[in-house]
Amino acid sequence: MHHIQKDFLDATEFYYHYHDHAGPMIRLAEKMSHYYEEAFKLVLASPAKAVLWGANFDDMITYPTYFVKEIQPWLRKVGPAFRENGQVSICHCDGENLGLMDILPASGFQVAEAICPWPMTKVKIEEYYQRWRDRLTIFGGIPSNILLDDLTSEADFEGYLDSMFKHLVPGDRLIVGIADTTPPQANWDRLRRIGDRINKEGRLPLQAGQAVLVNPAAAAESLAGDPGRANPKDQYHDIRQMVLDGEDEGIAGEVEKLLQAGLPAREIMARGLVAAMDIISPLFKAGQVFIPEVLLSARAMNQAVQTLEPHLKDASGGVQPAAIVLGTVFGDLHDIGKNMVATMLKGAGFQVIDLGINVSVEAFIEAIKKHRPRLLGLSALLTTTMPEMPKIIASVTEAGLRDKVSIMVGGAPVTAKFAKDIGADGYSGDAGEAVELARRLSAAS
Repeated sequence: MHHIQKDFLDATEFYYHYHDHAGPMIRLAEKMSHYYEEAFKLVLASPAKAVLWGANFDDMITYPTYFVKEIQPWLRKVGPAFRENGQVSICHCDGENLGLMDILPASGFQVAEAICPWPMTKVKIEEYYQRWRDRLTIFGGIPSNILLDDLTSEADFEGYLDSMFKHLVPGDRLIVGIADTTPPQANWDRLRRIGDRINKEGRLPLQAGQAVLVNPAAAAESLAGDPGRANPKDQYHDIRQMVLDGEDEGIAGEVEKLLQAGLPAREIMARGLVAAMDIISPLFKAGQVFIPEVLLSARAMNQAVQTLEPHLKDASGGVQPAAIVLGTVFGDLHDIGKNMVATMLKGAGFQVIDLGINVSVEAFIEAIKKHRPRLLGLSALLTTTMPEMPKIIASVTEAGLRDKVSIMVGGAPVTAKFAKDIGADGYSGDAGEAVELARRLSAAS
């Protein structure tokens, strides 16, 4: 058999070599730079009006220290030269850019192309716009998964467009596009409707305004069925408002004050903490509050729950709360949604065993055997990691544990149909729904 010589490195091998053999790789790069210099001169002499130089930036691959050391010097060299030559310089930034948010705009190019925002990545399009529009033109902004019927409902599709027009004010230095490509199975009518809305609503400057984060009047109205909650004079008003405002530093003291006043721990939980999250959940679903605000509220609630926990145990009469093992599946490093679910489940009285992110099939099985939970919660944000979910369910079955645990799934690309198809017991579209689903599954188990 002939020996096959590999003349390329995959990404993992590249970084191993970059770490272990830095000297030879730097010398190789220096020898190759001559060809890039010649390409640079050719482009400057060409009639091209726009130049794509640099691609597939992503903070998990072109991580910040590597980007600054190895990539940014070239961009700072060619970008200004193209600009002075009357050419527009473009970089393809379609990946996860959270760690590069300050680095990319300082790199000398003019257009960031194929920006793929939340919910496929961590950064919302409005954050890109607010932080970049003074230095970069943004091309993209519409994640490809909202074109897929199986992954995005009609309501969520329209909601995304509503939010985009609402927040990208005044709308200059923005070229709307699909990031980073239109999938073959896209709903092509949605593409047409995006174009129709841009034609109808895209006249600059956009006149929309910022969303109201938490409207106290709307919050009170949403609780009209419970006069005690809606009344700002009731005993739980202050702690409820602290959760809504995300005030985590003083909330433990407010809990202690209510306990000292003789109010039951379970009432503080239900009428103070859970009631506040019940206000936030529909506002979040309607696009009136966003992930940062929900996380602040969840953090405040978590602080309050920690103070309440000993008293809740005393009030439980020795009854063990239902346990749930929770984790983001292997290959997926996203945790915002999973963390919100974990916090709200704790607030609802569940014992949460959070395995974190990038959790292997074996780790889920081991946790089920060790903790014997009633529930297993699986999260995925990337369409590429969704196939891990049926693998986990199959492994739970093979291990003889399937009849001992109910499995719930969620995450931005996950749908109720997908959950049913893979044999999960339930699906939730947000943290509030996850709590209700967990209660139903726990009661039925």
